[in-house]
Amino acid sequence: MKILFTTLKKTLFWSYERGSWQYDVMCVLILAFVFFAPNSLIHPADAAPVVIPAEELGAVEPGRVEPAIRNYLKATGHDIQHPRIEIVTDRESGKVTYVVQEK
Repeated sequence: MKILFTTLKKTLFWSYERGSWQYDVMCVLILAFVFFAPNSLIHPADAAPVVIPAEELGAVEPGRVEPAIRNYLKATGHDIQHPRIEIVTDRESGKVTYVVQEK
């Protein structure tokens, strides 16, 4: 039991000598986590942007775009506390789309 606690203590406090096999195993485990961890673990799915065509908001005054988007997000069930709004205009058709993402 003492060996288990000693090993756990050395691992948690990273007290193995550089170049030892234990140090190498810990480095390999860290690299394996970095390269093989699923993307959803690091970047949650709710971080995906919300795309809102301007037609869905209706006629909105230029200074009232953010409150209209907040109301739209509440109505559709998106929980974005601090929205970053990007206005995208299609050059050919002139259609406006709002891309909303958490800051």
